[in-house]
Amino acid sequence: MKMKSRVKNLPGGLLVSILLTVIAALVYLPFVFQFGYYFDDWYIMFAAGARGAEAIREIYSIDRPAGAFLMNLLYGFFGANPFLYNLSGFAFRVAGAVGVFALCATVWTQRRAFAFTTALLFLIYPGFLSQPNGITYQYYLAGLAAATWSIALTARSILSDKLSAKAWYFSLSIVLGWFYLSQIEWYIGFEAIRWAIILMIHFREGGNARQNVIRAVLRGSPAFLIPIVFLGWRLFFFESERGATDVGLQLGGFFSYPLQMLFRWATSLAQDMFNVLFSAWTIPLERFAFPMDASNQAIGLCVGALCILLAWFGLKQTQDNETTVSSDDSTWRREMFWLGLIALIAGLLPVTLANREVAFPTYSRYTLAASLGAAVLFALGLVSWFTPKSRRMALSILILTSALTHYGNGLQYATTTQRTRDFWHQVAWRVPQFQKNTTLIANIASVATEEDYFVWGPANFIYYPQSQNAEAVQPALYAAVLNQNTIQNVLLRERQEYDNRRGVITYKNYRNILILSQPSPNSCVHVINGLQPEFSSAESDSIRVIGSYSEIEHILVDETHHTPPELVFGPEPTRTWCFFFQSADLARQRGEWETVIHLGEEAKQRGLSPADLIEWMPFIQAYAITGDVERLSALAPVITAEPYIALQVCRILGGVEGLSSDVIETVDSLYCLE
Repeated sequence: MKMKSRVKNLPGGLLVSILLTVIAALVYLPFVFQFGYYFDDWYIMFAAGARGAEAIREIYSIDRPAGAFLMNLLYGFFGANPFLYNLSGFAFRVAGAVGVFALCATVWTQRRAFAFTTALLFLIYPGFLSQPNGITYQYYLAGLAAATWSIALTARSILSDKLSAKAWYFSLSIVLGWFYLSQIEWYIGFEAIRWAIILMIHFREGGNARQNVIRAVLRGSPAFLIPIVFLGWRLFFFESERGATDVGLQLGGFFSYPLQMLFRWATSLAQDMFNVLFSAWTIPLERFAFPMDASNQAIGLCVGALCILLAWFGLKQTQDNETTVSSDDSTWRREMFWLGLIALIAGLLPVTLANREVAFPTYSRYTLAASLGAAVLFALGLVSWFTPKSRRMALSILILTSALTHYGNGLQYATTTQRTRDFWHQVAWRVPQFQKNTTLIANIASVATEEDYFVWGPANFIYYPQSQNAEAVQPALYAAVLNQNTIQNVLLRERQEYDNRRGVITYKNYRNILILSQPSPNSCVHVINGLQPEFSSAESDSIRVIGSYSEIEHILVDETHHTPPELVFGPEPTRTWCFFFQSADLARQRGEWETVIHLGEEAKQRGLSPADLIEWMPFIQAYAITGDVERLSALAPVITAEPYIALQVCRILGGVEGLSSDVIETVDSLYCLE
């Protein structure tokens, strides 16, 4: 009873903030300790570590220079720790939702349960799937929180009777407005939401529509400073070097082909509205929740159930505090409908005009601004179309959908981190040091490598964390993405290729490559030796085509091993089969055949063996060179189970000079299948 009394006595806003925080923690934080670096994080954090604040300023200067101020501040506190950035991103996400509650509770004081529902749906909206990418999306989330609070403070200023309060609220809302636009320029649609609310408040006063508009413009005129100052700077003083954020470039197509562009924009906007409202609840769920195993699905359902219980509790508390209103009063519903529709369109229109579109999961970030409109419309639909009992059931389904989606999404991010970390720990076991200026081509099983810095970033973190250029960020190791263009350039022996990505300079060289491939999740990392290429049965055709060009001499075998920094790569994984394989492969490269045999024996004593049969190759070669016919014969039934592997053993050992006649006879009879 005491606990119930204490909860009852909590201020409404504080109780809602606590509930939203707990629900958000259940939805977004189950895997937070397992999140690492993703996508752009690799080059951003490498550059920051190599040259500090100057590098961060350079990275953001081409399109969003104000983003550097936030990132420099956070880097000063968090350093390279991904966990802290994810906590910060989580805090911004919650702050944005609390801002939505404050906005709705300010404008519709008698509808606090509705305000809570809107804030909740905005918070757990399943269409934004980059929450675990806390470093890169830090300023997206900070800007979103600033936008919701800026509008909430504008509403409080308009509704306040005290001049001092009006001035204070408006001043703070303007500062936050400049801040959110400086972080993400296409959030400018929030200004339409701001003015929709200002007009809505004044139209409640009744009377002449023209007079209401005039009063609204006069009382809300300080808000004009937000877009005027920002657009003045953006259009007349700042010159974007990135096409996606260059206003003139994006609108250039309209002036050349107005009808075609209008039609394209209209269809794109309609499709994006459908995606934000409906596809966001189905496509991510199908992609991330359905493929989970039964145990993770059960955990996800439990997370969803807890969120539902907390949401029901929050609704009960906010409903208890509502003032009784007329059941046939539909004014607020009309207001909310138009606000939701305006928020949806205004949130997407800048994205459409920039010739971008919502796509799950790659471009889910474009749902962020419009998700407020979706939350408002869904909350309104729950109130308008459902009875109180069925309303709870419908809301529960939405909450469960979001919880399962985000749990599955978080699991995939955590799995990607683990696979990436395991890959590079294996590379560290295999490679003491890379020769400077080596171009790496990497294939990480079940992890998409979309940009070259997904490879050279982690490689340089381990082997060359400092910039090689005093005037700019220049890594010592480069990379090429494994795609058709790279395959063609390798086959054509193309020369060095210069690239400057936001002040990070690279010189990939297709004549200077080393291939690192993990053909399947059950395989170890294979360093391809172009003079003696060995391919797994699961290896991709792309690797097979260019494997002979991989130059193993770029591995400096006599250097000291480098330990991957634990902050980025986590602790060293358990030394299972892949440790012994990598150590044996390194010993083979050094010509230390007795060491290879010793490692094989130690692995056998521990009951370890490969899932990928090509990984027997260092041991088979050691047995052949040392004349160990007995071990060669013992392995033959295992190897010949995969004729493709047996064929490679036959070919490779057939080219080794100095083998004894017994070894040659054993290989010919047991491995060289007719």
